Amino acid sequence: MKYVICSLLVALVFFTSCSENLIAQEEKRTVQAQHLDSLFNFSHSNGMFNGAVMVAKNDTLIYKKAFGYANKETKVEISTESIFYIASVSKQVTAMGIMMLQEQGKLSFDDKIKVFFPNYPAYLQDITIRQLLNHTSGLTDTEYYKLTNPSNEDVLEILMKQDSLELENGKTFRYSNSGYVMLALIIQQLAEKPIDQFFDEEIFKPLEMENTTATKSLVEASSQLVIGYNQIGTISRYGSSVIGPGGIYSTVDDLEKWNRALNSNELVSSQTLSEAFKNGELSDGPISITMNGETYGYGFGWMPYQKNGRNYVQHDGTVEGYRSLIKKNLTDGYDYTFLTNHGNSLAMDELTKAIDSILEKSEYIQPKIPIANLIVKELEAEEVTIAIRKIKRAISKNPEAYKIDESSINGLAYTYLRDDQKNIAVEVFKLNSEVFPNSFNAFDSLAEVYFSIGQFGLSKANYGKSLVLNPDNTNARDMIDRIEKATPEIN
Repeated sequence: MKYVICSLLVALVFFTSCSENLIAQEEKRTVQAQHLDSLFNFSHSNGMFNGAVMVAKNDTLIYKKAFGYANKETKVEISTESIFYIASVSKQVTAMGIMMLQEQGKLSFDDKIKVFFPNYPAYLQDITIRQLLNHTSGLTDTEYYKLTNPSNEDVLEILMKQDSLELENGKTFRYSNSGYVMLALIIQQLAEKPIDQFFDEEIFKPLEMENTTATKSLVEASSQLVIGYNQIGTISRYGSSVIGPGGIYSTVDDLEKWNRALNSNELVSSQTLSEAFKNGELSDGPISITMNGETYGYGFGWMPYQKNGRNYVQHDGTVEGYRSLIKKNLTDGYDYTFLTNHGNSLAMDELTKAIDSILEKSEYIQPKIPIANLIVKELEAEEVTIAIRKIKRAISKNPEAYKIDESSINGLAYTYLRDDQKNIAVEVFKLNSEVFPNSFNAFDSLAEVYFSIGQFGLSKANYGKSLVLNPDNTNARDMIDRIEKATPEIN
C-alpha cells in the first residue's frame, strides 16, 4: 500500500511539474507575442515595415500578422496569404533540390560540372557542386546584371561565351547568382523537367505550399500578388525570369510550412540538412563574411553564424520593391520569417535585432528609426520645405531615436533624383551636407545634383567645399574645371 501511495505521489509531482512548465511556456509565448505586436505596430507606423511576419518556436506559433497595403492605389490589404517575391531566399530551395538528388544517388556534392555538361567551356569543367552552393566557384555576375528581364538561358549564353573565371575556384568567397543558375541547370538535367516544374512537383505540392511557385505566369495572374514599391513608394519595375538564385514567389503561411518541413526532415535527412547549415571551406580556411558587425559563413543557401553561445542560420532576399528574411535559431528552436513590399536594409537590421531580443530575453527594445524612413514619411505628409524643417527638429530633439547615417540619406536622395523628383532630391542632398558637414562625399553629391539641374554656380561652390574636405577628390577638381570652361561668367 505504501508503495502505491508513493508511486501516486511521484506521479502527482511529475504531472504537476509538467503542467506548471506548460503554463510557464504559454505565459512566455503570450508576453513574446505582445512584445512582437508592439514592435511591428511601431515599425509599421514609422514606415519601417509593410508586409507579413511569422514567429514560431519548435513549430508552435507565437505570432503571425500582416500590415499595410498590397496595392496602395486600390487599398487592398496584405494578408498572411499574400504572395511576395522572395528573391535570394529562393537559394535555399535550389539547394534543397540538389540535396534531394544527392540522397537519391544522382549526384555527389563534390561532383564536377563536367560530369553533367562535358561540352561546356573548359574553364567551367572543374567547378564542383559544393563550390556552386558555397559561392566559392569563382563565377561572377558582372555581365548578368546588365541584362533586362534575364532568363536562365540568357545567363548560360553569357557563361558559354566567356573563357575564364574571374577568381580561382575554391580560394575566394564571391556571392554568385550565376552559380545558382548552374545548380538549376543541373537539377533540370537530372530530373528531366524544367526547374519551376521540379520545384512545384517535388517540393511545393508535397508540402502543400499552395501559393508558392517559380512559374511567373501563374503568379502574375494571381489576385494575391503584392505590388513592390521602392524606398520612396514608387512602383518597382524589377523584372527577372532567372530561377535558381531567385525566381520564387511565396507567402508567410507557406514559408511556415517550409520551416516545419525543415524541422521534421520531410524532404531530406537531418544529416543531409546539416550540410546546408554548415559553413563552407576555402583552400585556406572557413568562409568568413563580415556584415553589420557580425561574422557569417555560407553553407548551402544558408548563412550560419554564432552569437552569445547560440547557433543561427539565415538568408535574406533583396530586390527593389521586395525584401524577405528567414532566420532559424537552432539552439533555442525559434524560426521567423518576414516579407515586405516596401522598406530598406537598415529597417530590416533593426527589426531582426529587436525580434532576437524579444525571443531570447523576453525584452522589448524599441528599434531606432532609420533616418531615411523618417524623411520619406515626412515628405509624403508635408510640402518639402515644411517636411525638411520637421525632420531637422526631430533629429535635434531626440537624436537617439533615429539611426542616422550618411549613406542612407545619400542613397535616398539619389532615389528621388532617379524618380525625376529633382527639387526633393536637392533638399535631401542639402540635408545630408548639413547633418554631415565634414563629409566630402555629401558635398560632392549635392554639387552633382546642382549640376544636373543647371545650377552651375551652386555646383561649383559645393564641389569646392568637397575639395577642401578631401584634396584628393579628383572628381571635384575635374568638375570645377569643366564648369569653368563651359560657363566662364561664373569664374
